[in-house]
Amino acid sequence: MNLIPQWQQLWKMYSVQLASLLVLLNLAATYWPSFQALLSPSVWAAGNAIIGLAIGIARAIPQSSITPVDDKPAA
Repeated sequence: MNLIPQWQQLWKMYSVQLASLLVLLNLAATYWPSFQALLSPSVWAAGNAIIGLAIGIARAIPQSSITPVDDKPAA
């Protein structure tokens, strides 16, 4: 398995940022009991589904903040 050529710029991708947000929110819901009381399980599940869908859409959006890298190594 090879890394994508721009792996150093991975943090700039919208899909990676949204996925990180989803992970942080789920960690907060799991380990912070007062956070669990704020939302019902159905609202929480809907929010997770919406962010998951946004990750898929964000992955398809071309981003100018990521500079292209040549696939061929310099000789």
